[in-house]
Amino acid sequence: MSKLLLVDDEPAFLRLAAAWLEKQGHSVETAADGARAREAFLRERPDLVLLDLVMPPERTPEAGLARIPDFAAVPVVVLTAHADHDLALRAVAAGAWDFLAKPVEPDLLRFVVELALLKRGLEQEVASLRAAQPTEDGIFGSSPVILRLKEMIRRIAPADLPVMVLGPSGTGKELVAHALHAASPRRSGPFVAVHCGAIPAELLESELFGHLKDSFTGAHQDRQGLVAAAHGGTLFPDEVGEMPPSMQVKLLRFLQEDTYSPVGGRQPLTADVRVVSATHRDIEAMAVEGSFREDFYYRLKGLILRSPPLAERREDIAPLAARFLADAAKRRRLHLTAEALAWLAEQDWPGNVRELKAVVTSAAALAEGSVLTLADLAFARSGDPATLPQAAPATLAETVADLERRLIITALAATGNNHSAAACRLGLSRVGLLKMMTRLGLR
Repeated sequence: MSKLLLVDDEPAFLRLAAAWLEKQGHSVETAADGARAREAFLRERPDLVLLDLVMPPERTPEAGLARIPDFAAVPVVVLTAHADHDLALRAVAAGAWDFLAKPVEPDLLRFVVELALLKRGLEQEVASLRAAQPTEDGIFGSSPVILRLKEMIRRIAPADLPVMVLGPSGTGKELVAHALHAASPRRSGPFVAVHCGAIPAELLESELFGHLKDSFTGAHQDRQGLVAAAHGGTLFPDEVGEMPPSMQVKLLRFLQEDTYSPVGGRQPLTADVRVVSATHRDIEAMAVEGSFREDFYYRLKGLILRSPPLAERREDIAPLAARFLADAAKRRRLHLTAEALAWLAEQDWPGNVRELKAVVTSAAALAEGSVLTLADLAFARSGDPATLPQAAPATLAETVADLERRLIITALAATGNNHSAAACRLGLSRVGLLKMMTRLGLR
């Protein structure tokens, strides 16, 4: 729902125009003079301003023209009974988007308002896409917490010390590690990542340090490990909190001495790497309780960076969503409605950026037109068919079928998709419910 600010000193016009605009589906805030209009504009942050030029106390067109820049952040449509070509040009020069003479034709007003709101939506989409362009470090966003994170990366990167990146899953900890590597003197060297929780404990040593031929069943040839592959660059053990204690001891030795031995080997080898680790777990608490080696923790943590959850950087949600939508849409032209963007910004996103990307990408795949609506996003996140937009039924039969369909969907959702319980709830037999679902295309 779009929010409009209607400014006019004529009570009858203000009341009738506001009622008519609300019937068109808009939320309308009214003001009777310039001072109240500025207060309402700052308080309500409308999408469009409809502004009468001649109002008290000055009651001159010049005073009205001087007010237009106060609302320049959104389209301004000037309404006045003192209409002439010269005044219209001056209003546009002052920043107005359009100029309408009173009495205003309802159809013309509807057209101008819809066009102005479309312009507003396109401007927001372009701004979001520009804001979502990655900076040199590859990190999206301009919220205060992200700007602080970027500043810390800039300061920490040149120091050849271990760094631990902490933060919930889905916040982009590997992206932070990449940014540290790219800003460091090791940028020309390799960046090698290993997910400690995805590799079985018995294979992790071989993955990290390599092995010699015949050192275990299946070792048909010598194999270089990830530590050697990262020589001269950065080694990124992701989810290091999942590393088994036996491997913590061996990686600790490497961090202390810069030497290691491949599986089956006795000759120590050296590698020059910077270790940037990451975990979503409370690693300090694990060290205190003994489930993670305390000496290994202090060796890894040298410096700590925190990757913030999406709920702490809501200013970045709209630009991120626009970027993900552009990537998902490819050659299609898709944009998010203002209502959809507002809904995205209000969500908590426990899965953080990863969850946001999944929802926007899924919604883009389901979208039938050029607009991604709140219903598309809600369905992509919840999987509840009741959130899908429904076309308005045209006949009595279609109206009845639409009502039946909604009642069945609601009953199934309330009973955990149990057909027998849903049928009982609707006063039907199970067979009757199944026949109805088949007729309505719900099976």
